[in-house]
Amino acid sequence: MSRARASQKIDALFAPGGELQKHLKEFEHRAEQVEVANVIEEAFTSPVHCMVEAGTGVGKTMAYLIPAIRAIGKGKTVVISTHTISLQEQLISRDIPLAASLFPEVDVTAAVMKGRGNYLCKQDLDSAEDDIFMSVDPTFTEVKKWARRTETGDIADLPFKYDSWFEIAANADTCRQKECNYYDNCFYYKVRRAASDANLIVVNHALFLTDLIVRKEEPMAAILPNYDYVVLDEAHHLEDVATRTFGLEIGNREIPRLIDRVKRTKNVDLNPERLAALDSLNEQLFGGFQSDRMEFFFDEALNAEEAKVADSIAGQMLISLEAVQKELMEAAKAGEGSVKDRLNGLARTSARLREGVDSLMFGTEPNYIRWGQTGATRNSKMRSRGQQIVRTSLYYTPIQVGPLLAEQLWSSVGSVVLTSATLSNSGAFSYLRQRLGLPDSAIEKVVGSPFDYKSNAILYVPGDLPAPPKVPDDRYTQLVADEIERIINLTEGRAFVLFTSRRALTNVHELLESRLPYPIFLQGSQPPGMLVDAFRRSGNGCLFGLATFWEGVWALGVPGSRA
Repeated sequence: MSRARASQKIDALFAPGGELQKHLKEFEHRAEQVEVANVIEEAFTSPVHCMVEAGTGVGKTMAYLIPAIRAIGKGKTVVISTHTISLQEQLISRDIPLAASLFPEVDVTAAVMKGRGNYLCKQDLDSAEDDIFMSVDPTFTEVKKWARRTETGDIADLPFKYDSWFEIAANADTCRQKECNYYDNCFYYKVRRAASDANLIVVNHALFLTDLIVRKEEPMAAILPNYDYVVLDEAHHLEDVATRTFGLEIGNREIPRLIDRVKRTKNVDLNPERLAALDSLNEQLFGGFQSDRMEFFFDEALNAEEAKVADSIAGQMLISLEAVQKELMEAAKAGEGSVKDRLNGLARTSARLREGVDSLMFGTEPNYIRWGQTGATRNSKMRSRGQQIVRTSLYYTPIQVGPLLAEQLWSSVGSVVLTSATLSNSGAFSYLRQRLGLPDSAIEKVVGSPFDYKSNAILYVPGDLPAPPKVPDDRYTQLVADEIERIINLTEGRAFVLFTSRRALTNVHELLESRLPYPIFLQGSQPPGMLVDAFRRSGNGCLFGLATFWEGVWALGVPGSRA
């Protein structure tokens, strides 16, 4: 089919009275949406990479889904990668079925795949029975009941919050793959098998990029099946996610968490002096990096002498972690059943941490830097340790991800489409090209928003609030809460209340929960999809959220809102 005929077909689908409007009563023709669909169709047909900035309300989702399904009709496999889980859920539950209904002649097999940590591990659930604290937790009993009836094992389907989910979630350290008794019924591997049979696969950026790394290092162990085209939605996050994924992070709570899990394992006694020494080394290493700055480079936090001390401590940690690993492996040989599995998993965790500390402190990659972050003291206490902590994380990350993406993505996939409402810089893509290493052949397209903001929106900035303090205080929080209460009462509920920090979210919610006469919904109180659906059904509710609720979530479950 010629490009002209293909364009005519796309135009007809989006035209007033066309197939899309027949399937979606709320549909509105938007010239910008047709422009986006046509340029993506061109990118897939060429094939060539493509960058598309499309303002809010254009309907980017349907604009890339229709070309994607047309490509599937030609025998291609397409991956759609998002930054947020909420958009993944919207795609798989509503947008993809709608787009597929326009092409009854195309056999669209869609699958959504999330990272391991979203799925329950049945083996680790068994192992948790041997955890002294978890086994007596009444919430754990409810988790076990849910585990017997869930069909997905997805945390998004867990109808209550469980703080120790990481203890029972699928993870590489404890996974025995085909040797596991639960392999055939494993929730995570069920999803992987479904994805291997699909021709439209929905993932998130972190999983997609992790798959690129695995494909390079061990091609036969690739997480995703082979594919022809990729759509990276919410692509303005790609560089940050790639920096994290291609890099390394170790926090000051990881080794104490390992030690706690060892101590909580029933009928297992490791050398307490060795565990105490490892704990002390961890405190010394991370304590040396505590800084007045929230972010810092290693050479800013440590002088030359302190750097030598840190290297010495790190070297001792490597020796100690190796000794703990060997002791855990020996204990596993004498163990049975779930205890044996748990100990082997903890041994692999020790090995991973040892490799991480080694790379973090002694790595020599020329494109990488070492830096850290220190958070404010939190009120939460580490289980069984009874002490307040400061969150400190140390990173070994690439300075530029462009060369890595050029090698592992742009040169290996026929067409990659990057789309977002915010991709260009002053209307051009030169900065994005440079940062991501995109080739010069990539198509560029910028379209505005069809929304008339001037006539339909108000931007209000409170003029009587003081500037936010450097250190959060109760007085400022109270002033913010009072202003939010006043505005919500003016709008009679019906509000997203979005925050940039968990602390602010929690404090303002606590102040207003009993003062507002409207249904209140708090991010984290239940899975995102359920939470947003309940908020939508409430009619005049108020949703308090942060992070992923800043993007994409507003359309969940609202028919036609993103078409």
